[in-house]
Amino acid sequence: MPPSSSTRSRKSLAPELAPAPVVPVEVPAVPAPRVRAKSLVDEDGTHHEYEFGGPLGVTAMMIFFPCLFYYLFICLTLNDGKFLVPIDASSLTGPNGWIEFAKNIAALVRVHAAPTKRAAALYFSLMALQLVLAFTMPGLKQQGLPVSSLGGRTLTYNCNAYASLYVTVAVVGSLHFSGVFNLADIIDLYGPLLTVASISGFALAAVVFVTGEKYRMSGNLIYDYFMGSTLNPRIGSVDIKMWAEIRISWTLLFAISMGAVAKQYETYGYVSPNVILFAYGTGLYLNSCAKGEHFIPQTWDMNYEKFGWLLSYWNFAGVPFSYAYPAIYMATHDPATYRYPTWFISSLFVILTCAYCVFDLSNGQKSWFKASQTGTYIPRNTYPQIPGTVIENPKILMTKRGPLLISGCWGVVRKPNYISDWIQAICWALSTGFGSKIPYFYPAFHLTMLLHRNARDNARCARKYGADWIEYQRQVPYSFIPYVL
Repeated sequence: MPPSSSTRSRKSLAPELAPAPVVPVEVPAVPAPRVRAKSLVDEDGTHHEYEFGGPLGVTAMMIFFPCLFYYLFICLTLNDGKFLVPIDASSLTGPNGWIEFAKNIAALVRVHAAPTKRAAALYFSLMALQLVLAFTMPGLKQQGLPVSSLGGRTLTYNCNAYASLYVTVAVVGSLHFSGVFNLADIIDLYGPLLTVASISGFALAAVVFVTGEKYRMSGNLIYDYFMGSTLNPRIGSVDIKMWAEIRISWTLLFAISMGAVAKQYETYGYVSPNVILFAYGTGLYLNSCAKGEHFIPQTWDMNYEKFGWLLSYWNFAGVPFSYAYPAIYMATHDPATYRYPTWFISSLFVILTCAYCVFDLSNGQKSWFKASQTGTYIPRNTYPQIPGTVIENPKILMTKRGPLLISGCWGVVRKPNYISDWIQAICWALSTGFGSKIPYFYPAFHLTMLLHRNARDNARCARKYGADWIEYQRQVPYSFIPYVL
C-alpha cells in the first residue's frame, strides 16, 4: 500500500539541548493515560504543504499507474512477458510511432480487459463476503489513538480479520473443490477483474470524498480527491480504511496466487515449487496482517492518513493486481522454462521464511511497545507467534515527546521491518526465474516506496523529536543494513 501524508513546515532542531538519557525500562501494560494535546497524532489538523508533486503530480499518478498496469498486463499475457515498444520509437506520429502504438495497446485492452459480468460477480462477491465477515465474525476490540478531529476521542476497532481469513479460505476452498467455482478462472479473468477493481477503487474514493467529512483539506479538488477528505470513513462498526488494507488487497493477492496454483495443476497436472513459493509467501504475508490486525489501530497510517484515491485505488486494484505479476507469468508459462535446481529453490524458501520471521518479529516488537505505552496491549495466540515479540526490560531512549524503542530488532537498525519486507518481495519475484522483467515490478517499486517513506519518516520525526532525534540516530545509526546503509 503506498504511503502518504501531509507534512508540516520544518522546524529548527535546537542542537543546544543535551542528549536524552538511555535507560533500561520495564514497559508494563498500564491503564490508558488521559488524552493530552501532545499525544495527538495530528495536533492542528491543518494542511501545510503539497506532496507527490502537488496537483500536477497526483494527476499524473492517477493517469500513469492505471495505464502502466494495463500495458504490463498486455506485455505479460500477449507478448511472452517481453516489453512492447513502437516499431519506430523515435517517431511520435506516423503508422509506427508512439501515438499509433498507444492506440494499439488501448485496442488490446478493450478486447482482453473489458469488464464482464462474470468478473464483476467474482470481485463483488469477495467484497461482499469480506464486509459481512467484518460485521459478524468474533474478534478483539481495540482502541485507536486519540483523533484530533474528534476532539481527542479514540475509536473502537473490531479486529476479526484472523477469523475472517480462515472462513474465507474455507468458503472459497469448498466452492473450488465442489466445482461451483474454479480458482483457475481468476487467471483467465485477470484483465476484466483488473478493470472492475480499478473502477471500484476510483468510485469508492469519489463516494467517500463527496459524502465524508472534510478534514485537513488543501483547497485543490484534484489533490484532495487523491489524498482524501475523510480520516476515518466507516460503515457502522467497520473502518473502511483498515478493511480495504487487510481484507481486500492482500486477500485478493493470495486469491490470485492460489489461482495460479490451480491453473498450473489444471494445465500441466502438477504444481511447480516456484508457484508454491509464491503462494507460500503471499499466504504468510496475509496471515501476518490478519493476526496482527489489532496493532494497526495504533499506527500512524490509521490515525493520520486520509482515505482517498491513493488508498482506495491501490488497495482495490494496484497492490493485488501488480504484485501478482509473478503468479500471472508462472500460470501462463511452462514451468520448465523457469525451473531452478533443488538447492536454489530450497534456499529461496529458507531466505523467505527468515525474512518473514524478522518482518513479523520487528513489527510485533514495535506494536507491542506502542500498545504498552497506552495500556492497550492485548496478547494473542494466533499462529505463528515468533518468540521475542515481548521484550523484557527493553532499552529505550527517553525524549520530551515520549520514549523510543532501541532494543530487539529496533536496536540493530531503524527500519528492520522495511528491509525484511523488501527481501520477501525479491523472493516472490525470483520465483519466476529470469524470463521476464515484469514480475520484478513489485520489488523495484517497493524499494522506491520504502526509501521514500523512510525519508518522510525521518523528516517527520526530526520535526517531532528535535534534538532527541539526532541522539536516536546516533544510538541506532543505520536504517536498513548494519554498517552498510
